[in-house]
Order: sequence, then C-alpha cells, then structure tokens
Amino acid sequence: MSRIAWIIEKPELFGELHIFLATLYICFAVFLARLAARLSYDDRIKILSASGWILLASEVFKQIYIYKVVNGGFYDYWFIPFQLCSVPMYLCILLPVLKGKYRETALTFMLGYTFISAVATFIYPEDILRPHMLLTIHGFDWHAILLFISLTIGFSGMADLSLKGFKSATYLFLILCVVAIVINVVTEKVPPLCSCGRGYANMFYLSPYHSSNQPIVSAVEASLGRVPAMLLYIAVVIAAAGLVNYIFYSITTRFRKSV
Repeated sequence: MSRIAWIIEKPELFGELHIFLATLYICFAVFLARLAARLSYDDRIKILSASGWILLASEVFKQIYIYKVVNGGFYDYWFIPFQLCSVPMYLCILLPVLKGKYRETALTFMLGYTFISAVATFIYPEDILRPHMLLTIHGFDWHAILLFISLTIGFSGMADLSLKGFKSATYLFLILCVVAIVINVVTEKVPPLCSCGRGYANMFYLSPYHSSNQPIVSAVEASLGRVPAMLLYIAVVIAAAGLVNYIFYSITTRFRKSV
C-alpha cells in the first residue's frame, strides 16, 4: 500500500490548486445534477443509492490508506466516518428501503444540510488539503459527489420544501449531533490508538474537549467558551440549511407560477 503514496507539499488554502479543483468539481457536479434531474423518480433514487455505495467504496479506500500509509498501522479517531459530510453515504444507501416520510426526510436533509457541508468545504477545504495527494483528490471527489446528490434532489423537486419538511430534517440533524457528541465523549475517555495525527474524535466539530478550527466559531470560543461556540455552530448550520431550502422553495414557486 505504501507504494501508492503520492507525497507533495501540502496545497495552499485559497491557492491555485484549491481554486482550480473547487471550480472544476463544482461545475462538474452541477452539470451531472442537471442531467440526473431529467430522469424518472425511480431512476434518481437508484442513482442516489449508487452514489452512496460509491462513497462507501471511497471511504473504505481512505480508511485503509490512512491506516496503512499515513499512520503506519494505527487507527486515528479523527477519521471515524461520522462527520456531517459522511451522513449522505449512509442515507443514500438506505434510500431504496426507506419509505414515505422517512425517505422524504432523508432527501430534505440532503438538500439543505448536505449542500452546505459540500459548499463550505469547497470554500474552506482546510481539512482536505493534505500532503498526500490521493487524500486531497479523495476529499474533492467526495464533496463533489455530495454537491451532486444535493443538487439532484433540489433540481428535481424530491425534497419536502415546506416548513414541516425542514423541521423533520432539522430534527434528524439534531439527533445526529447528539450521536456525534457521544462519539466524541466516548473516544476522549478511551486511550488513543496512536501518537500520530490528532488521536481524538471531533465529529461534526462538536467535541466538548477540543477547540474548533472553524473561523468564526473559534473566535466566539475564545471569548465565550466552548459550549456557546458549539451552540452557535449548530445554529449557523441550521440557518444555512434553512436558507438553502428557502431558495429552492422560492425558485420552485416562481417556476410554477410562470408555467
């Protein structure tokens, strides 16, 4: 496995490579989402489900690569696959077996919350710009697929854009936040498996023990403390997801009026 390691100088944040890859992947995701949105509902579900399986295969590669190549046979809790940008992998795989309001809630969640996790990472990809080029490419690939998933749902009107629909998606988000915090607390109590990397979990960036690397949230934390910063982060994510849903709702409403 170590033979495939491609070591480079860590790409610069807002540098040429960051801007080039972000622009390329965003354009590609939008183009593919427009094509997918023209398909039938059942075909779109199949494509979204296939996207989940692609993400899973990609995640397995990433886990093995980090374990074998980056950390030399030790596991780093930081890479537990339960970030906000990991959730669509599980939801897309489950879509074919989810029915009724459960599927609708999953789709609505992936419209708003997945969209902002993808776009935010393209804008500020600090955690995916790595000296291992394969991991950097993996990070951009991953978030391009997330953007494709979100836009496919948005362009084709698969989400419940009502206030009730957004509330259901937000309840799911809050449940996931609780699970993420539990993971963070539990792994903090368990001795790290390696001295490499960070050696602790910070799922959803909601660890009670470690500072956030999010620009605005870190400033709030410095003045008010960790818990207020965590609450602010959750509120900002909800507000941003709500804005995305509202934008798609407004576009959809205007389109229907013009027809």
